[in-house]
Amino acid sequence: MAICTGFLTASAVFRYAEYKAALGPEEAIDKRLQALGNLNGMAFCRTEAAPVWVVRVLAVLLWAATAWLYGESWLFLLYGLCISLLLGLSYVDIRINELPPLLNALIAVLGGIRLVLDIEHWYTYLIGAVVVSGLFLLIGLFSQGRAMGGGDVKLMAALGLLLGWQKILLVLLLGAVFGTLVHGIRMLIFKDGHALAFGPYLAAGAAVAMLYGDKIIALYLSTFVRS
Repeated sequence: MAICTGFLTASAVFRYAEYKAALGPEEAIDKRLQALGNLNGMAFCRTEAAPVWVVRVLAVLLWAATAWLYGESWLFLLYGLCISLLLGLSYVDIRINELPPLLNALIAVLGGIRLVLDIEHWYTYLIGAVVVSGLFLLIGLFSQGRAMGGGDVKLMAALGLLLGWQKILLVLLLGAVFGTLVHGIRMLIFKDGHALAFGPYLAAGAAVAMLYGDKIIALYLSTFVRS
């Protein structure tokens, strides 16, 4: 079930991601109409490009890991769907340096469902929705959008609503570490510039937090926080 669901949802999200990347960040009306006239690109039966298979394989592996850790539960389904959305979101950010509002909104919907299902701890998710996104918003305002974009703010708000404040802080830490290491290597080897698409690194941090966040936080508390 996890393999089939991961494969299908990742495929559907990737088709939209390809469509969104083809529109580009400006989304001019002529480009939008041209893309709408080429909707056969959304079909599953056409010749597959390499990126879609990379996304599918990653989705299947991550869905399987989620199923193994959480079993057949509502949390498994929410996290699995979020993983598929994050993969598509990362593809678009790499292609056009923009995080699609629709995919951010769908992650926020998953967060809203999580909030309702765990309403007893509602404050955990509401704090999570604002603690890191608020920081990103301030950075964006002070830098006039150069250091942080609105898409990153919305992504962290949506993920914070889904994961809660402890795990969203972990996402921020992991995303910063992954971005520093990977982009630092790319700058050395491929001579990339300092600018980077932060979305994929935040998505990687979110995947780790969904799968192993509780264990990482417990390890940190037992190691550094003494009673």
